[in-house]
Amino acid sequence: MQDFLNFLMKKLLFYITLTLLLMACSNFSTDVSRFQRDLQNQQRIAMERTEQLKTALGGDDFARIRELAEKDKSILFYIFGPNGLIYWSDNWLSASHVYLNHYDKWDYTVFDNAVAVSRWTSADAYNILTIIPIKNQYSFENEQLRNEYVPPFSLGREVEIRQTKAVGSVPVYDVEGHYLLSLKQCADTTNNSVLTVDPLQQTRLAESFSYPSLLKVGKTQSRQHVEAYYYIIITIVFLTILLLFAIYGLVRNHGFVHMTLSLKIQYLLLSLLFVTFVYVFFVSMRYVRSRYEERQVASLEQKTRYIQKTLQDLYPWDYELSARNTAGLNIDLRDLSYTYEVDIHVYDMDGYLIGSSLPQLFSAGIVSRHMSTEPFFSDNHTTVMKQAIGGIDYLTSYTEFRNSNLMQLGYIEVPYYVSAKERRIAVDDFLSRLFPPYLLVMVLSMLLGTILSRGLTRPLMQLTEGMRKFKIGETNAHLAYDRKDEVGKLVEQYNTMVDELEESTSKLARSERETAWRTMARQVAHEINNPLTPMKLRLQQMQRLKLNNDPRFDAFFDETAGSLITQIDQLSNIATSFSSFAKMPEVVTSKVDVADKLTSVITLFRSNQQNVPIRYLGPDKGLEAKTDATQISQVFNNLIKNALQALEDKPGGDIIIMLKESEKTVDISVSDNGCGIPEDVQDRIFTPNFTTKSTGTGLGLAISKNIVEGSGGRIWFQTSPKGTTFFISLRK
Repeated sequence: MQDFLNFLMKKLLFYITLTLLLMACSNFSTDVSRFQRDLQNQQRIAMERTEQLKTALGGDDFARIRELAEKDKSILFYIFGPNGLIYWSDNWLSASHVYLNHYDKWDYTVFDNAVAVSRWTSADAYNILTIIPIKNQYSFENEQLRNEYVPPFSLGREVEIRQTKAVGSVPVYDVEGHYLLSLKQCADTTNNSVLTVDPLQQTRLAESFSYPSLLKVGKTQSRQHVEAYYYIIITIVFLTILLLFAIYGLVRNHGFVHMTLSLKIQYLLLSLLFVTFVYVFFVSMRYVRSRYEERQVASLEQKTRYIQKTLQDLYPWDYELSARNTAGLNIDLRDLSYTYEVDIHVYDMDGYLIGSSLPQLFSAGIVSRHMSTEPFFSDNHTTVMKQAIGGIDYLTSYTEFRNSNLMQLGYIEVPYYVSAKERRIAVDDFLSRLFPPYLLVMVLSMLLGTILSRGLTRPLMQLTEGMRKFKIGETNAHLAYDRKDEVGKLVEQYNTMVDELEESTSKLARSERETAWRTMARQVAHEINNPLTPMKLRLQQMQRLKLNNDPRFDAFFDETAGSLITQIDQLSNIATSFSSFAKMPEVVTSKVDVADKLTSVITLFRSNQQNVPIRYLGPDKGLEAKTDATQISQVFNNLIKNALQALEDKPGGDIIIMLKESEKTVDISVSDNGCGIPEDVQDRIFTPNFTTKSTGTGLGLAISKNIVEGSGGRIWFQTSPKGTTFFISLRK
C-alpha cells in the first residue's frame, strides 16, 4: 500500500511539473509574439519618420527635422553629413563607434549601454541612422542602473537576447521578414553588484561629487525616510478603518440624508477636516519640492558661472578645442571639480566630449559623449534642464565655453546628481514632522466632534419631542416649551421671531441699503475731493500764464499735464469702482516707481491756497517698490492733504517729505510742524469715519492704511505738540 501511494505521488508531481512547464512555455510564446508585434510596429513608425526626415533634409528645414526626430523618444535618429555627424535626436544612448554597413536593412546592433536594432538610409548627401533601443546594457547594475527592456517592450529580465539562433531560443523577424535576433528564456539574472566595471573606474566614480550613487548596491534610507514610511503606514491604516466605519454608518442609516443630526455633524466635521488636511498636505509637499528645486537651480547656475569664468581665464588665447586639449583640460577640470565640488564636462563646437573631470564615466559607456540636444541645437546655449541616467533623475547646467575675446570654443556641462536625493530627504523630513501632529489632531477631532455633536443635539432632541406632542393650529404656529433653559430660550425666540420676521426683514434690508449708499457717497466725495483743489489751482495758474503770454507757459503746461492726467486716471478708476458698489479697488501689487508717483503728487500740492512750502528730499525717479500703481497716489494725496489741513491758520507752516530706501524696503515720511494729534484720539486715528476736523469724513487715513497694508507694507505716525510725522514702509 505504501509503495502504491509513493507511485501516485511521483506521478502527481510529474504531471504538476509538466503542467507548469507547459504554462511557462505558453506564456513565453505569448511574450515573444507581443515583442515581435511591438518591434515591427516601431519599425513601421521609424521607417515612415525616416522618409519624412529625407524630405525635410532636402528642403533644409531644420525646425521640421527636430520636430520629427524628437517626436518619439523611443526612436532615435543620427544624421551624418559629408563631414560627419550633424544631428542626434537624444543623448542618452552611448554610441561611441557607429559603422555604416549597408542601407535599408534592419540590423541587430550593440551599443555601449543598450541593445537595439538600427537601419541606415541614404538621403542624397546625408546618411540617416535610425535606432530602436530594445534593452539597457550597462557595464554594471544596481538599483539605479538596471539592464531592463525599455518601453514599449515589456519582457522580463529572465528573457535574454541572442544575436544568433540557439537551441531553445525563438527567432524574431523584422517587418520585411528578415531574421533579426533570438529570444531565450532563462533563470533571472538579477545582479545588484558591479559586473565588469574596471576597479580603477569604480574608484574614480566613487570619488566623484555627482556619481557615487551610480555604484550603490542597495537603497540607503535616512532616519527621516524610515520614520515617514512608518507614519504613512499608520495613517493609511487609520484612514482605512475610519473609511470602513463611515461606509458602515452610511449603509446602516440608508444614506447621509437619513442620519441623525449628531452623526451628520460628525460626518461633516471629519470630512472637512480630512479634505483640509489632504489639501494642506499636498500643497506643502509641492512647496517643499519646488523650494528645493529652486535652491538647487540657483546654486547650480552660480557654480556654472564661476566655472565658466575660471575656464575663460585658463584658456584666454585658444581658438578651438580638439583632442590635443583633452589631457591638459582633464587635469584643469579635475582641479576645478575639487574647488567647486561638482563634476564638469566640456564639449567642442560639434557637441562632442573633449574633456571631463571624470572621463571614466564615458569610457565605461554609461553616458553618451554627445551633449544634450536642447542647448546645442537651440539659440539659447545657457540653460538648466533635467536629464536622466537609468533610474536617476538629475539637474544639469549648460553654458558656453569662451576665451578672453569672448569667442566661443565649446560648451560646459555641470551635472548635479544629488538633487533628487536631497529633495527626497527634505520631503521625508517634512513628512516625519507633519504626520505625528496630523494623526494627533485627527484623533482629537474625532473625539471632540463626537462630544460636541452629542452635546449640541441632546437639547434639540428634547425640543423635537416637545414639538412632536404640540399640535399646531391653523392660525397659530408657535411652539410651547415651559422650561427656562437654552431650549426654552430658543423656543421663545423662535415664537417671537415668527411674529416679527417679516417686518424685521423689511426694515433690515431698507436700513442696509441706506447705510451702504451713505457710506459709498461719503467715500466717493472724500476720494474725489482730495486732488480737485490742487488741480484747480494748477489750472488757474496755467490760465494766468496763458493770458499774460508768459514764456514759462509751455514748460509749466508740460509739467502740469502729466500730473493732471495721472490724477484724472485715478479719479476715473475710483469712480468706476464705486459705481459698481463693491468696495475700494482691490490692491494689485506690482513694481512701481514710487519716486515718480510721489513727485507727481507733490507738484500738484505745491500750488496750495495757504502758500505752505513743501520740501522734498529724495530722488525724482528710479526708486521702485511693490504696491498698487494707481492707489498709492491716493495715499500720498491723503497724507499731504492732512498735513496742509494741520497747518491751517498757522504762520510759518512747513511740510517736509522724505523718500529713501533700505536693504529690503522703501520708506516715505510726511512731516508737518503743526500742533500734533491729541493723545486721547491717537488710538482711533486710523478708524473709519473718525476725524478730528469739522469738515472731514474720517475715511482718508483708514483708506490709506488699507492700501498700504494691502501692498504688504506698514503705516504709522509719531506726534508731539511740535508736529506730526506719518511713515510708510513698502517692500521692494
